[in-house]
Amino acid sequence: MENGYFYSRRENVNDLYYDAMELLHGNIEEARKAEKLLAKALGLDPNNIQTHIGFAHLYGRLKNKKKTEEHIKKAYEETTKKFPVWPKRMEWGDMDNRAYMRAIQYRADLYADDGEKEKAVSLYRLLLKLNPNDNQGARYTISGVYAGISGKEINKMFDECNRRQNWARLEDLIKKQNAKHKFWKEPRF
Repeated sequence: MENGYFYSRRENVNDLYYDAMELLHGNIEEARKAEKLLAKALGLDPNNIQTHIGFAHLYGRLKNKKKTEEHIKKAYEETTKKFPVWPKRMEWGDMDNRAYMRAIQYRADLYADDGEKEKAVSLYRLLLKLNPNDNQGARYTISGVYAGISGKEINKMFDECNRRQNWARLEDLIKKQNAKHKFWKEPRF
């Protein structure tokens, strides 16, 4: 038993990741326990993309920007090794794809935060191509990049819309920017 969790001899990096993510909803002490679980997962597989995504979440929670960025870059680097050529589709509904898609989006977010708009837009467009239903909300972030709105501000808008259950403000932003830049086709069901 470690940190209140039981593991078999054949520990699984995914189990360690999910247990760590559960702990991130707690206090700082819980976050430190999560860090130990992620370190154990990294020891089992140092190139595991999901583990690096977990560290990015952890260090974001701990407000350690340098380590957050380091793990985002590593997750993206490992994703590009896994996919030297991008597939035609990468659906969010397939749980195995989510770490790759997060790595792409988080790397795009870093580019946007660093003022590298073209690189950010390229990756957001890639996500929209791979997953046209846009279960991640990349259309919101790319709209913000085109409009000159920071990712933090888009997240605030998203949270506000979610609280009010009124998405008109974000939908208007998407419509306006998409009319100019043609980045997304709304799915037809």
